[in-house]
Amino acid sequence: MSNLEKIQKGMRVLQILSKIVLIFAIVGTILASIGAILVVSDVLSMENQFLHFLSVTAKMSKGQIVGILTASALYLLFGVIITAFVYRYFKEELKEGTPFTNAGAGRIKQLGIMEILLSIISTWVIDGIYENIGLAEWNRFDDAGGITLGIFLILLSMVVRYGAELEQR
Repeated sequence: MSNLEKIQKGMRVLQILSKIVLIFAIVGTILASIGAILVVSDVLSMENQFLHFLSVTAKMSKGQIVGILTASALYLLFGVIITAFVYRYFKEELKEGTPFTNAGAGRIKQLGIMEILLSIISTWVIDGIYENIGLAEWNRFDDAGGITLGIFLILLSMVVRYGAELEQR
């Protein structure tokens, strides 16, 4: 088995994993959104055992519960967006048969830029939600790793572009 065949097998595995992550992120986004809608519409009220438990033990108001569910849904939505682009990269790479193409390098660079931007935007939005509901100290969302990953992807795109240049020679 050649190195390229090993790389392609690895890419297939990563494509499958990215699709699984994408599905879970979509389901999580939907569930968190539904939960927030149910609380807002009083289908799940503070008299409900679960929400009553949260409101009494954590001293949370209805607005704070909605805020946390909304922040979670948005965080997952940002994950859906980036994971969809990751899945698209693997799909296209497998069609091309090699990771060393200029188009592939461009997609990796695009992923890196998107990862950095989405990390910054999601952090701002979620920080704003937690500040607005008065639970800033509860906020555990931190996408500093996303910025680092984005920088890594941009650097990786340069390596892939160089590999594409070598393959063309």
